[in-house]
Amino acid sequence: MIQLCASLGAIIAGLVMLLTQGLPLLAARRSGVLISKAYGAPRIERAADPERFETLFRQRRNALGLPLILIGVGAVFLVQFVMFLAAATPGG
Repeated sequence: MIQLCASLGAIIAGLVMLLTQGLPLLAARRSGVLISKAYGAPRIERAADPERFETLFRQRRNALGLPLILIGVGAVFLVQFVMFLAAATPGG
């Protein structure tokens, strides 16, 4: 039962991280304006500073790997739990 809770928790945490980091990234790609996470939140516009914009965009895109790994690990453990449950069920 702990494995079920852990796998669901990992999937939910990965989805939340993916949404909170991924949606602003999609908005930045569409609008061409990236809002920095630094103090004062300076805006980095693609037209004004394309090299800095692409560097920050690439770094944030690469940071989306951790939520995807969490979702994948959670899904693997969830499938494993369901398979063990099916094997332990009489007639299954």
